[in-house]
Amino acid sequence: MLRWIDASPEMEEVPGPDNKPGGGMGYDYLDELVSGVFQFEEPGAEDVRREAEMVFYQPTPVRHIFNLMGLTALDETDVLVDLGSGLGHVPLLVSACTGAGGIGIELEARYAQRARECAQRLNLNKVTFLEEDARVADLSIGTVFYLYTPFVGSILSDVLKRLRREAATRRIRVCTYGPCTSVVAEERWLEAAAAPETDRIALFCSRD
Repeated sequence: MLRWIDASPEMEEVPGPDNKPGGGMGYDYLDELVSGVFQFEEPGAEDVRREAEMVFYQPTPVRHIFNLMGLTALDETDVLVDLGSGLGHVPLLVSACTGAGGIGIELEARYAQRARECAQRLNLNKVTFLEEDARVADLSIGTVFYLYTPFVGSILSDVLKRLRREAATRRIRVCTYGPCTSVVAEERWLEAAAAPETDRIALFCSRD
C-alpha cells in the first residue's frame, strides 16, 4: 500500500470511475481492497442519529486518502484528527501506512465502536476513536485536521472557529474533501497550498 502514497500525484491524473482526473467522488478497486483488509461493517441506517446539519455518512475514497498522505507527508511525529470519522477509514489507513497518530471524532456511538474494533484487530495502537461532538472535543494535540463535509451550516462554522483557536497556538494543516472545501477556502486565517477543488483533497495551512 505504501507504493500508492508515492504514486498519488500520478493517480490524480488518471481518469477514475467518474471519468475525471483523480476519479472524482466515485469508488474503485482500492476501496474494495482496503474494505476487505479492514473488514468494515456499517451499522444499519435505523441505528444512526443525526442532527439537521449533519451529513449522511460516506467514506472517503481510498485513492484520496493516499493523496492526503502524499500532500501532507505525514510521519510518526504527526497526529491526524478526522472530524466526523465514521468507520475510521482515514485515521486507520493513515496510521497503518505512515506511523502517524490518529484520532477519530465521531458523534455516532455505533460508528466509533466499529472503528475501535477494527483498530484492535489490526493492532493499530496509535489510533483512538472518541464518541464526541467536534464542536467541543479536545483538539489540542492535532497537527493535521481532516473534514469530508461531515456537517454544514452553523456546525461547520463552529468547528472552523475551534480550529482557528488551535491555529493561534501553533501551526496546523487542514485537509478537506467535498463541498466543505469552498467554505474552508473563505477562511482568511488559512492559506491554500494549491487552487482548492471539491472533488479532490485540498490542503490548507494556517498563516503565521
